[in-house]
Amino acid sequence: MMKHILTALVCAAALPIAAQNPFVQTWCTSDPAPMVHNGTMYVYTGHDEDGADFFWMQEWRVYSTQDMVNWTDHGSPLALESFSWADDRAWASQCVERDGKFFWYICAHSKLSGGMAIGVAVGNSPTGPFRDALGKPLFENGSWDHIDPTVFIDDDGQAWLMWGNPRVYYLKLNRDMISYEGEVGMLQMTEQAFGAPPMNERVKGKNYKDCYVEGPWLTKRNGKYQLLYAAGGVPEHISYSTAPSPLGPWTYAGEIMPLSETNSFTNHCGVADYKGHSYFFYHTGKLPNGGGFGRSVAVEEFRYNADGSFPTILPTDEGVKPVGVFSPYRKVEAETMAFSKGLKTEQNRRRGVYVTDIHNGDYIKLQNVDFGTQNPKTFSACVASGLRGGQLELHIDSLRGQRLTRLEVRGTGGWEQWETLKADFEQNVTGVHDLYLVFKGRKGPKLFNFDWWEIKPTPTGPQSRVIEDGGTGPYKAIMKEAADLKAHTVICPQDLSAFSAANPLPVLVWGNGACTNSPYEHVKFLSEIASYGYLVLATGYIPMDDEPYRGPMSTTEQQIESIDWALAQNANPNSPLYQKIDTNKICVAGMSCGGLQTLFNCADPRISAIMICNSGLFNQENAGSSVGGMPMPPKAKLTELHTPIIYILGGKTDIAYENGMDDFRRITHVPAIATNYPVGHGGTYAQPHGGEFAIVARQWLDWQLKGDKQAAKMFVGKNCGLKSREGWSIEKNKKAK
Repeated sequence: MMKHILTALVCAAALPIAAQNPFVQTWCTSDPAPMVHNGTMYVYTGHDEDGADFFWMQEWRVYSTQDMVNWTDHGSPLALESFSWADDRAWASQCVERDGKFFWYICAHSKLSGGMAIGVAVGNSPTGPFRDALGKPLFENGSWDHIDPTVFIDDDGQAWLMWGNPRVYYLKLNRDMISYEGEVGMLQMTEQAFGAPPMNERVKGKNYKDCYVEGPWLTKRNGKYQLLYAAGGVPEHISYSTAPSPLGPWTYAGEIMPLSETNSFTNHCGVADYKGHSYFFYHTGKLPNGGGFGRSVAVEEFRYNADGSFPTILPTDEGVKPVGVFSPYRKVEAETMAFSKGLKTEQNRRRGVYVTDIHNGDYIKLQNVDFGTQNPKTFSACVASGLRGGQLELHIDSLRGQRLTRLEVRGTGGWEQWETLKADFEQNVTGVHDLYLVFKGRKGPKLFNFDWWEIKPTPTGPQSRVIEDGGTGPYKAIMKEAADLKAHTVICPQDLSAFSAANPLPVLVWGNGACTNSPYEHVKFLSEIASYGYLVLATGYIPMDDEPYRGPMSTTEQQIESIDWALAQNANPNSPLYQKIDTNKICVAGMSCGGLQTLFNCADPRISAIMICNSGLFNQENAGSSVGGMPMPPKAKLTELHTPIIYILGGKTDIAYENGMDDFRRITHVPAIATNYPVGHGGTYAQPHGGEFAIVARQWLDWQLKGDKQAAKMFVGKNCGLKSREGWSIEKNKKAK
């Protein structure tokens, strides 16, 4: 008997190793809503509280992937507390992008009306931060049935919002996505449309083939509108109806996901195409201790039928196959995983999301990890431990596969006292493998918290590194060395095939704060800009980690060297950048001391734009506050400007504010703009994707170097876009108005 018990336990323990569904294991998640943006799949979910006996839900969460198997947890950028009018039941939601903003439609219990209400939050990125767009519900009337919103933007630009249980309500949204045209309507809930009429209209004793319940998802295929929904009552399956327009007439089309062993009496779906594949998202109750009130999001790949209709889709434990490889040679957030055991994630304002609740025997699995032909050299991890620590081992292909390295984690003096620890690799590894991060230590207690990890390869030539996820732009960026450009860092799109003499890369030459000879403080900002189709040449040595550079200062000549190199590369048939650089569109820029270097070089006739960040020339009265080694051109240098110039400053608490604004007021002969965002001298460079500074800088560059008229609207005119952008202020001289 004991042998059989042990065999069963071994089999049970082995099952999760091959599983991919549910694809989030750290929390109970529900009601998945997929959205594809700039090459990344995002999924917005609800969050079922552990051990709940009803749908007691307090927040919404976001997850993302670029290969469909390794998912990054972005935490909870939206919660009931985000809405002053909401007090309970953070139920199903959906997010959509329009005009560069992200609109997240939610439902929650309203303390204003006592019923469920539809609300909307808005953010500038897929992961937030988000804020209540209205300060009140978008729609409510005290009824309980206003739940599960779905949003769809049609080919003609008209946006539709639908929701409801047990009938479907709809609104025609205006272009601003936070107001609507006309009154709320209801779809006709007939037997022909949804398999059965509403309950109060049904014929007693008649068997109906199906019925709409809740959770609508509106989409379109081959010119035909499709409304997917939870159907049949309790337990629910997924069905759909089709129509020639969003308002019908709707025709019942059949089941998509029949009743299955999902351990959940509800279901809720969303569909999306990504990298040439079609995916169906739904939820189950298959996590340990899961169930009808502890659900978990899952995904299946499928192929539409030839006529665009849905096939039958059945839930699996295996989930989907990867659509790309995962590079380990970068800083990887610990909360990125294909599968995990025993772990939770937490977040705070300083660290963001991190992995916690780590115990002996827990693990993280990453799938399809490509070590390439370079042997890894070191493994680093950022950890915190109250007392005892433990060990973090790397294995390939299985939990007990070849061990690559072992990191000893000591007590750091507190669960928020973070340290970066490093270990050498014990074994060489190349090619594609599954990677297991296995946690060991004393049995019973929590071992440590875990924020991020990074593997560095054995250098075999010029080094390279992908920052964050390569940026949010359409051209994922890479940071690398150039063998013929010493003491400089090149940041550009990873794939240069989209660029040519007809579509060349404008150039951004960058000088660093404190005249540091490495752009380590600015790589998120610069990578974000490069991902939108720019060649960025930063002064200084490539930062292969996040440690501060401690070598000699950079020089003003290095910016000139960057320009020389760009022109030479464009003319060199042996260069991968041959005839791919717009040598007539060069912006020289810099932060703080790098801004002084930029102004020192401003007369160079090859420069076509100047961008000064958190900087400005010193005058005689405050020259003594400069740092030794900085270039100190006089204010008269401003007369040598021959291009448009923008100052991006950190507001009145920025130590460079007075210098920068004084520069701006002196410039009258070329177009000049001064913008301020109240964050001080440090800017937003260290924030994800460079934060607000990167958004504004990129829009200005798109205008100046690409002639983008849409980008120009942020700066041009009496009511330019930056005036309404939260936190920003803008001043323009007469040449720039």
